[in-house]
Amino acid sequence: MNHPAETSPREISPRSATPIVGWKDEYSVGLPEVDEQHKMLFDIINRLWTATVTKASSDEMMAIVTELDRYTFTHFTAEETFMRVIEYGGFEAHRKAHQGFIERLRAERTNVLNGGHLSLDLLRFLREWLVNHILIEDKRYAAVHLKDNQGFSLGKFFKRFWS
Repeated sequence: MNHPAETSPREISPRSATPIVGWKDEYSVGLPEVDEQHKMLFDIINRLWTATVTKASSDEMMAIVTELDRYTFTHFTAEETFMRVIEYGGFEAHRKAHQGFIERLRAERTNVLNGGHLSLDLLRFLREWLVNHILIEDKRYAAVHLKDNQGFSLGKFFKRFWS
């Protein structure tokens, strides 16, 4: 028999929820400022996952989805501006990938605002898209920057977006 203080097998506390995605060294693009932004995206996605598995309130879920939307938009804007500055040849395709991500996230946000539930498919999409995007697309522009712009101060560049 369960006592009131015990947690039933189906209840998951926010502390015990396993993250949906964890940072690995292989995800590093070699640009510390960008890596920190990516880690923040992982953190927000993990908080969204925890809120989902712990059945957080709609308001809590919406707050995290809104934070992810805003942070993603800011990160993508900074990244795209940086790609323009270094004259990255793959800019247009990279920008379109960002737009697709934002459109998917905003469609889900609209669904939740209209009384729907956050889809588990969205969480899978967020995890897979972010990891694949970092490992392939972001590493491409980072490699171009690291090869061609050794004297460029990335820290000063990104500081204007995050201060």
